[in-house]
Amino acid sequence: MTYLVVGTRSGDGWAVDVRDVGTTTATELSGVEAAARALLADSGVADAADVDLQLLLPDFEVDLGERGLPGSTRPNVALVSGMIALVVVVGAIAYVLGRVL
Repeated sequence: MTYLVVGTRSGDGWAVDVRDVGTTTATELSGVEAAARALLADSGVADAADVDLQLLLPDFEVDLGERGLPGSTRPNVALVSGMIALVVVVGAIAYVLGRVL
């Protein structure tokens, strides 16, 4: 059997709804699956550790946008865009000054 698990942002954590079983919470995005499996085990599902879960995380993209990927060292897109614009403007000014002088 497959259980549908819907995780949504709730304050600083995640609300975890296992359809037709119940709801629980997880403090981190990485704990949504474990929280769902614990709820299944508490509800008497014998194979809770191995049962198939269909995870739906509608707020996952929002969470990544706010917090970034764990361990991610990628620079901010706005910062990179600003640096590129600065280099282009400085280059254009240098070109114009070179032509004039």
